[in-house]
Amino acid sequence: MVMTIPNILSFLRILSLPFLFYLMRDGYPAAALCVLIGSWLTDLLDGLIARTFNQVSRLGSYLDPVADKIVTASMFIFLTLFDRVPLWLTAVVVGRDIVLFGGLLVVFMPQKFPVASPSYLGKFTTFFQALLLLVVMSDRVPALKGHLTMLYPVVLSATAVLTLLSLVQYVFRGIGMLNRGIAADK
Repeated sequence: MVMTIPNILSFLRILSLPFLFYLMRDGYPAAALCVLIGSWLTDLLDGLIARTFNQVSRLGSYLDPVADKIVTASMFIFLTLFDRVPLWLTAVVVGRDIVLFGGLLVVFMPQKFPVASPSYLGKFTTFFQALLLLVVMSDRVPALKGHLTMLYPVVLSATAVLTLLSLVQYVFRGIGMLNRGIAADK
């Protein structure tokens, strides 16, 4: 296992969660928002460093998206527990990730886990999920309170629709991969 700087940054994203939860729970919304934004910046930075300095690794190709999913799902669950995000949306977001992970295991297990690339719809979905978290969390920061609130209904709806559409796209993509794999075996 090669521990590159991008891999360390991905691990730091996951390790930031307890601090983020503590800050949110104990009433430090500005600090929590800064930690979340810092987490997102490490996501951008790890990809940039990996490509620029040729530190792309097999571990990183799995760790980066897993870290993203863990942080996003954890934030949705945590914000739902505090009645900031509706339960149905958290179920859609987390359910999609569970289905995608299960699908990856089914499709790629026989192939010893090749890297699956995200679609543009998947990336757009991730952006809207992050935007929704930003809108929700910013409303607890006194200096930002109310500034992004008007975006909430639109971003919430867009997040739900995009999450469902990307799930459908990935399911069809996985079915196509399975069919090609089955056809290749015959």
